[in-house]
Formats: sequence, structure tokens, C-alpha cells
Amino acid sequence: AKGEVPQLGNLVFRFSKSLAKDSMLNVWDSTEYISFEPKIPGRFRWESPDQLVFSPAQFLQPATNYKAKLSSEILRHTKYDKIEGADNIVFNTPALALENMQVIWTMPDEGTRSVVPQLDLLFNYKVNPARLKDKLNVEVDGNKTSFDQQTVTPDTKISFRLASFKPEDRNYETKIFIDKGLIPEGGSNSMTE
Repeated sequence: AKGEVPQLGNLVFRFSKSLAKDSMLNVWDSTEYISFEPKIPGRFRWESPDQLVFSPAQFLQPATNYKAKLSSEILRHTKYDKIEGADNIVFNTPALALENMQVIWTMPDEGTRSVVPQLDLLFNYKVNPARLKDKLNVEVDGNKTSFDQQTVTPDTKISFRLASFKPEDRNYETKIFIDKGLIPEGGSNSMTE
């Protein structure tokens, strides 16, 4: 439970001294040895006398910073009265990232023979397409290009079609810019670049 952690997986806390009795080992426990901000429901298990495992009951929030606070319950079966660094445990889930992008040619409707490019943006978390549209800029051959939003509900794949596009048999240099501040659905940290 330090630095970047996956959205779903156990969090492991290792101590420099033995804190649990052998009778406490490998038993799932609902005792709140550690509290989290934001709150994470789950259960604890002492894997060894110096290692406590927390198993979250659900996915951690996307792109979110967490703080863990150790409770005095951890020291209940020991002669110790404090844990150094107990208030300085922070970790986070991965930041929102554009993982891939693809452009496909598509027919807007079956009644026409014209084709338009559709831009599919693939993120690591669900994104609100309306919020993305406000932060998205597309340039084709150095000129800002308008686009129409195709995806209407939050998803990891957001599609836009380039509007007023005149197709020709050639390559197009396309650049996509997403302004800072885009937040994934259910997350708290925005894109910083």
C-alpha cells in the first residue's frame, strides 16, 4: 500500500516488528485495524506476525489518492504503544490515461455513399463524453477540425466523427489534444498533462 496500486487487489502492510499472535494468522477479520480516506470497505487478515493484508470488497475509485490511518487496534496484542510513520501512509490508483486511438472510415447512414473518419479514443477508465468534448481539439493537416460526438454515455471507448470532412485518396496528418482537467467517472484526480 504505497505509491500506485491496482484498482482491485489486496493491500499489504508490513511492520518492522511482530504484532500478531499465531492464533490470529490466516483468519479473515472485520476489525478495523486501518481506516482509509476515502473509505474502502473490506476485511483484514494477518498473513504473518508482521504482515497485515487488507482485501477490498470492491474496486478502488479510479484516479484517486488514498490515505491510510493505522488504529491502536493493531497494537492490542503487543507491548508497543506507537507505530512510527503511522499517519504518513498514502497511495493512489493509476491516473486517467489515453491508452490508444484509432481512426476508421464509416458511413454516417446507409442512404449515402460518402464516408467520414471516426475517431475512437480508448481510455483506461470510463470517461463522460460531454466533458471530453469540451476538452478535445482535433487538427487535420494543421487546421482545427470540427467533430460530432457519437458516444453518449460514459465509457472507456469514446467515438467522434470528423465533421465537414472531404475525403481524398491520401494520408492526413491528424493531431489530437486533450486539455488538462479531464476526470474519469467516479474518480477525483484529473489529467495533469
